[in-house]
Amino acid sequence: MSKSKEVSGKKHVEQVDASLNEPLNMEAPPTIYGTTIKPELATAALNLAIDFIKQQQSLANRGMIHHYITKIVMTVVAIIYLTPQATIPRNLRAGSVSGFLYQLFMFNWYPMATTAAIASVAFVCLLTTYSRISETFFKSRIHEVAKDSGHSTFGIDLRELVLKSKPVLKDPQAQNTYVVVYREAPIALISLTENKTLTSKESLVMSVSTIGCRKVYLKSGIIEDMLDWAMLRTKTLAKENNHGESMKVLIDVYSFDDHMKKTLKAKGFSPVASAKIKESRLLGGLFGFQKELWGVQFHVEQPKKN
Repeated sequence: MSKSKEVSGKKHVEQVDASLNEPLNMEAPPTIYGTTIKPELATAALNLAIDFIKQQQSLANRGMIHHYITKIVMTVVAIIYLTPQATIPRNLRAGSVSGFLYQLFMFNWYPMATTAAIASVAFVCLLTTYSRISETFFKSRIHEVAKDSGHSTFGIDLRELVLKSKPVLKDPQAQNTYVVVYREAPIALISLTENKTLTSKESLVMSVSTIGCRKVYLKSGIIEDMLDWAMLRTKTLAKENNHGESMKVLIDVYSFDDHMKKTLKAKGFSPVASAKIKESRLLGGLFGFQKELWGVQFHVEQPKKN
């Protein structure tokens, strides 16, 4: 049970362990359950949302490493360094390809070794550059999540939730965040917000503002379970607010997040629109990474009247 203490005259709920760098407590009961966000889960929920952004940064770095631009740069570096030092074997018998290759290696093993070393240094320099490029972009996203205590992501002020503010506790938006807890530690979450621009009386449209899990559980199927919850929650909201039979769930995905796109496709989502990342000229312009909008539309049949 969470304990409470007084902070500035208000009750402050003690938070569950929000550290993502430590392994789970193996002494805790191996139980897993899902719940809507609670005051004691506020800090952990915010940390998870930020960690999901950091995971996306790692995927962006990997995408840049495997990009054809990186391959071209590495090839050019090797050619520029190796070509002036290479020695071409002469006076070989016609048709002796194996002999030619053997002589080529023997004459150039030292230049080839030094070329490999130079290429390794160049690769490390590229990794450093890529990390700085992605960090600039994703750091701004992390700041957006943290600056308003998660309101832009969860639709509620998590700081007020920790203080058990009655308006926040009664806010229906608090029911739109689902947290998965394993061994008394939050490991995954998803949060929905209503897309007021696209929602109409006949159709409810919900947007996924954050979704993810600890990296170690990425292939466990937990993402699929949370997408199922998102659709069930959308159906519930549509019935409660009489939005009609049509519903849609939307989610933004980066083009380099292959696992998420594969998961969405398996759950019936499909691409709706895409555009290059405008906030970063290097990520969007040089590498051509895109921000893709995926969605799934479904209906609920109203009971037939006798």
